[in-house]
Formats: sequence, structure tokens, C-alpha cells
Amino acid sequence: MSQETYLLPPTAFPHGMDVKISLQPGEMLFNEGDQGDALYIVSSGTVRIIHKDIIYEEVRAGGILGEMAIVDEGAARSASAVATTYAELIKVNASQFMTLIMSAPDFALIVMRVMARRLRRMNERALSRD
Repeated sequence: MSQETYLLPPTAFPHGMDVKISLQPGEMLFNEGDQGDALYIVSSGTVRIIHKDIIYEEVRAGGILGEMAIVDEGAARSASAVATTYAELIKVNASQFMTLIMSAPDFALIVMRVMARRLRRMNERALSRD
């Protein structure tokens, strides 16, 4: 299990990206198979990404999750996300995502790096099971 680090501090977000979602421990943010319409930036707390009984990772403050919903529009969620502690997250919809990458182009690169690391980990897990 690993931890992602998001490099742009929440204070750098453009105005309007302040929709916060609060989760209690054990509360689901989304379920595998749900329709995705946003990515989330963890402001505080910890959210676990899981697929069936496999824990993919723990995302802590500053980390992002749900990014595939923005990049792969219309695709169902590939994993579930559940709070392991009290957590606050910033919800970023597709329109806000476009605004963010226009005002902070490095954010798009950060999202791609997160996706690449997660894909690499999935490949390593698949190979270790063979």
C-alpha cells in the first residue's frame, strides 16, 4: 500500500473550487461501478481506495483520487473509496478541472503522474500473481 502526494497546495486553487465533501470513518465516497463526474483532492484525513478485498492505496491530505472519471469521461468508477478517518475533500468537476489546468498547467502533469504510478503498481501486482 502506498501514498500519493499532490504537489499543488489547496490554497492555490482558483476561486470556486471550494466544494467540500465531509466523510465520517467508514463512509463511502463512491463505489466501484458508479458513474464518475469528478475527481477529489483530500484536504484532511485519509481515504482508502479499494477493489473488492484489495486495498490499492491510502490517500492522505494533499492526495487526489477519482481522476479517471475526469480523464476517461463516461466510464464507471474502477474502484471504491472509503474514509478511514474523518476526511474533508474538495470536489473538482470537469469544468473546474479545465479551469484548474488552464490556470496551473502543471496540475495536468501531476494527474498524469498519479495515473501512471497507479497503473505501474497494478501491473506489478498482476505480474506478482502470475
